[in-house]
Amino acid sequence: MGSKVFITGTDTEVGKTWSTVSVVRALREQSASVKALKPVACGLDDGGCNDDIEALLVAQNLNHAEQINRYRFALPAAPSQAAAAEGMVVDPSGLVRWCHEQSNAVETCLIEGVGGVMTPITALWLVSDWIEAMPDCEVWLVVGCKLGAINQSLLTLAKLEQINRSPTRIFFNATSPENNAWIQPVRGAIAPFIEDNCHVIEIQYLEGITL
Repeated sequence: MGSKVFITGTDTEVGKTWSTVSVVRALREQSASVKALKPVACGLDDGGCNDDIEALLVAQNLNHAEQINRYRFALPAAPSQAAAAEGMVVDPSGLVRWCHEQSNAVETCLIEGVGGVMTPITALWLVSDWIEAMPDCEVWLVVGCKLGAINQSLLTLAKLEQINRSPTRIFFNATSPENNAWIQPVRGAIAPFIEDNCHVIEIQYLEGITL
């Protein structure tokens, strides 16, 4: 059984998929055996596609959403709400079991979460509970560097510490050109709260670079 990494974020739209795709491509260039999952996705276009799933499929030369996704819902909302809109409920134990099964055949399995650590998957089961239910997963955190990111980052780190799952890697990511200037202030403000063994990566927004 290979290693598993759970990639979470300080919020939605902070660059989790961008970071996951970048890691996938880097590992594949090294001929490593890697698979990246987007087990839960919310927000589908008219064709039933989700942008995050599509980007991860392209990075892995895969063709079908079912290869990396367990639940996908049309409404761009928290999974608990998006599922309810379709009369559905995510099965936590089934979700965790599926993630483990998908990771068995590869050296590294990247599991991209949804939203932030307090995003509800069901009415009573949060992303943080999902992380707790997978104790063999390393946790990586993507910080969307912008106004408000310091507060969101510290709240996220506090929650992860509470469940004894402090991140081993943090990506300080700028999602727009104007947010490049926020990388250093955000990193500097939360540096005292980052554990010594945590690896820090800065990702500046570059014009013309796409997934």
